[in-house]
Amino acid sequence: MSDPLRIIHGTFGRVVLVRLDHSMALHAHRECHIVFKIGGADIDIDFGIGRKEYPVTAHSALLINAWEPHFYNFRETEQKTVLLALYLNPHWLKQVDRRFAYSAHPKFFARPVQVLTPLLERGRDDVMDALAQREPPSPRDMENLIASIFAEILTLAPPRDLLHFAGERGELDYDARIRRIVERMLSCEEPTATPEDMAVESGLSRAQFFRLFRKSTGMPPALFINMLKMECGLRKVAQRDIKLQDIAYDLGFDTAGNFTRFFVGMQGFAPSKYRRIVELM
Repeated sequence: MSDPLRIIHGTFGRVVLVRLDHSMALHAHRECHIVFKIGGADIDIDFGIGRKEYPVTAHSALLINAWEPHFYNFRETEQKTVLLALYLNPHWLKQVDRRFAYSAHPKFFARPVQVLTPLLERGRDDVMDALAQREPPSPRDMENLIASIFAEILTLAPPRDLLHFAGERGELDYDARIRRIVERMLSCEEPTATPEDMAVESGLSRAQFFRLFRKSTGMPPALFINMLKMECGLRKVAQRDIKLQDIAYDLGFDTAGNFTRFFVGMQGFAPSKYRRIVELM
């Protein structure tokens, strides 16, 4: 399994430094995120975003939109790849800068790969320097570092103008029936519904529901449910007073082992490893 080296949760989202040694199944997040290669082998056309695969090198950053399905196919290499991933809370970004207001939109980043500039390299290195300290950086320092990286990326590759985003219906182009179900699911503390449950609730046939759901959200219902389960799982795993077995049951898994397999498939490492290393700001 992959080896998490440092994980910090804060109002900004998550910062994850990880040594890769495991594939990650197709998954998505409500946060947009930025991935830097820190060390080891380049990922050569193995990181998939949507229907395409992209390299991850020391000279570029990978930009993944909120709600955008992506995956990673692990290949054995002499040196393990080390990645720094910034998972950014769109509500926090919106408060930081008006230019970031539509970061929750699934088409916010105009392109998935950004060649690093000296300013981006410096921002990445500043985050790494902060992570190298024994004590975690202050929340304000970490937020400032992340905001400067995000601002530089938008300077290099500006998103479409805000009027364009404002003209689209909400964050995603929902059918009204799909919107109602999605909004209810997003408000659930513990998402346990099945795609079939959602289809029945919509009043549509199963085939109609699945077609409209993918068109509206960019992903099938099962992937959407997994996204919500993973969000909830990450939140609860970070709370050390909740047993992993209880988290598994709350999320609809029969056993803690099934939850662990699900977690590994999405994150590349076990929830027990995540819990041991995660730091809360």
